[in-house]
Amino acid sequence: MEKTPEITPFQFYTILFLSRVFAMVTYVAGFRSQLTTTDEVIMTLVMGVFLLVTAIPVALFNRKGNRLSVIDRASEVSAVFSKILCVIYFAGTLYFGIVTAVRFGIFTGSVMFPDINITFFVFIMIAASAFIAGKGIEAMGRSAVIILIPVFFALVFVFVTQTEKFDFLNFTSAFSDGVRDIFSSGAYTGARTGEVAFVLLMTPYVKGQKSSHLYRWLAVVVLIIVITEIFISGVLGNYAGTQLFSMYSMSVLAQFGFIERLDSLITCMWLLCAGVKLSVTVFLCASLMTSFFGKRKQILYIAVSSLLIFAGTLPLSGSLLTFASLIRSPFTIIFYLLCVCVIPVVVMISEKLKVRAKLETI
Repeated sequence: MEKTPEITPFQFYTILFLSRVFAMVTYVAGFRSQLTTTDEVIMTLVMGVFLLVTAIPVALFNRKGNRLSVIDRASEVSAVFSKILCVIYFAGTLYFGIVTAVRFGIFTGSVMFPDINITFFVFIMIAASAFIAGKGIEAMGRSAVIILIPVFFALVFVFVTQTEKFDFLNFTSAFSDGVRDIFSSGAYTGARTGEVAFVLLMTPYVKGQKSSHLYRWLAVVVLIIVITEIFISGVLGNYAGTQLFSMYSMSVLAQFGFIERLDSLITCMWLLCAGVKLSVTVFLCASLMTSFFGKRKQILYIAVSSLLIFAGTLPLSGSLLTFASLIRSPFTIIFYLLCVCVIPVVVMISEKLKVRAKLETI
């Protein structure tokens, strides 16, 4: 029997962290109701609470000693149930990959090459991500740890160099437009953290994983996002609301001594995060196809998954409004809650009912 390749929890959550960093950098406030600077900060705190609460079923499902994914445990209950979950998670992972590729396309077309058709660059990024996914989870884990170092210093550099430009007068009064938009925006932003569902799917590839690892990762992610939003609001003020990518706009202002305009170098760090995010998405899609068909054709499944992501990207990358309407639709929250909260609870209840039924027949 072929041994399943494994990575450490640190490598795994580094992959998820870099994936979330790219989403943070390419976050567009205009995709939902416009909030004031202080309300933006409060919204990130609401998002943090949303993530911590909704991750409880994942933490319970992935307690110490569990070595099976949600698909594997569902197959022990029912083969049909397992196939259905494969389809649901494949659709969700594919959606996650398409959104990432579109974000990359919009970011590249707006920041790096505004006058060039970005379809070619999207294709190259997806192809490169497919190549990385083909190398396996161990290579992805090692690469993520290496990439983490420059990305960490890039984040620290941006924050440190903006302290002199930080002005508390840029903050407005809290809840100036009520609380409804703040809570809805926090929920929508949190629901785009599809990495939480990846924890359910990649359990067999992570050795010695515990529920505490998930909450440590969530705590770090929420802390980084809150700090980032505080700096964006304190440095850019209301000007941030006029920018397509406010995090990038702040990094453009970063300079150190005689070294100015390091945004090109910092942008390269963000693009590395995009590569990590897309590669793990392609890898998961291929793994789900393997579980569904029961045949290990990893290269074929990676190729098919990559082509599906590219095909789904084409109609969305040309229209920012179409893309915005997609990711802020109720479908985003419903699908997140289904994959992160409902399914793991249903699987755990089904396991208990099956055990009870066996005991009653003895």
